[in-house]
Amino acid sequence: MEPFEVYKVYMALKLHFTTKSYDITKTNGAVRAKKETFLKRKDILSFRKLARDFKRSEIIDILVANFVSGDKWGGIFDTQLLETHKKWLTTKQKMLYNFSTDLDNILFRMEKDELKSGVNEGGHPLIFRMYMSRDINLETLVMLEKLRPYIENYYDDFVLEDICLLIGKYRPFVRFDKESMRLKYEDKLNLIYGNA
Repeated sequence: MEPFEVYKVYMALKLHFTTKSYDITKTNGAVRAKKETFLKRKDILSFRKLARDFKRSEIIDILVANFVSGDKWGGIFDTQLLETHKKWLTTKQKMLYNFSTDLDNILFRMEKDELKSGVNEGGHPLIFRMYMSRDINLETLVMLEKLRPYIENYYDDFVLEDICLLIGKYRPFVRFDKESMRLKYEDKLNLIYGNA
C-alpha cells in the first residue's frame, strides 16, 4: 500500500469515528485528499511506516483499535499505537467469552440493585453505568445494540451521547453470528431488556 492510500484510509476512519454525519459504510471510505497536501505533512513518516510494515486490513484494524480506545487521532501520533492494537486484538479474540461474562455480571448487578430497593444511580441505564465504571466491555454494548437496538433512545442525553456515538460508529467493525447469539442468550437478553 502506498503512504497516500494509508492516509486516505486514516482520514476516512477519522471522519467516521469523530463526526456524526460521516459513515464509512455508506461512503465506502471515500474522502477528498490531495497528494500535494499530504506530501507537505510533518507526520508523513507515520504513514510511510504503516504502509511499509502492514497490509491494508491490518492498518484498518490498527486505526480502529486506537479510535475506539479513545484516541481522537487514531493513535497516529502515539508511540503506543501498536500496543493499543495488540490489546484490542486480545479483546477481540475473547469477545464472545467476554460477552457471556458481561451478561452474567449485568444480571448479577441487576439482582444486587434490586435487593437495595431498586436504587438507580444517576438515572442512567445500568449497562451504561457498568461500561463507564469499566465493569463491562465496549464490545458487549455494541453486541447488545446489534442484537436489540437501544442507543437511539439515549442520543439526546448529554452524558451518554458520546458513548452512543461510539457504539454506533464501532458497530460495523464488531462481527459475530447474530442469530446464534440471539438464540443462545435469549433468556438473559429478555431479563436485561425487560428491566432496562
